[in-house]
Amino acid sequence: MLIAEAMNKYPVTVTKDTSINEAAKLLVKYKVAALIVVNEENKLEGIITEGDLLYKKVRPHAPHYVNVLGASIYYSGIGEYNAQFKKLLAVHVEELMTKEVITCGPKEEVEPVVATMLEKHLKTMPVLDDNDTVIGVFSRRDVVELIAKES
Repeated sequence: MLIAEAMNKYPVTVTKDTSINEAAKLLVKYKVAALIVVNEENKLEGIITEGDLLYKKVRPHAPHYVNVLGASIYYSGIGEYNAQFKKLLAVHVEELMTKEVITCGPKEEVEPVVATMLEKHLKTMPVLDDNDTVIGVFSRRDVVELIAKES
């Protein structure tokens, strides 16, 4: 079976300027795990997931450090703390979205795409046509629906 036969042809999309609050409302309203971030030509710019939004409710943990002769040396790095802090302060989708997105095409077979989803721990994959335009989304829900239809 091809992805085109199993995908959702009506993905919920947002732009990178969409507010985090609006993105959360859309995730809840449409009961999806991710929103596809597109530009005005419907080209993929990123993806924002429920997992990304979790950062809005977790305070960054100050990194562990040791003081040596007046200098603070961080164990896990101050960079990670700064990144977590920026996510906590995020206002727009662009600040939380994943920009490097694993995608699939409508002519791909379902089985290898599902294998990639399992290997990479993905819940959602945007489906792009030959012009890199978003034409659908393939998610774990689609896989479960395929399994349900088999019986």
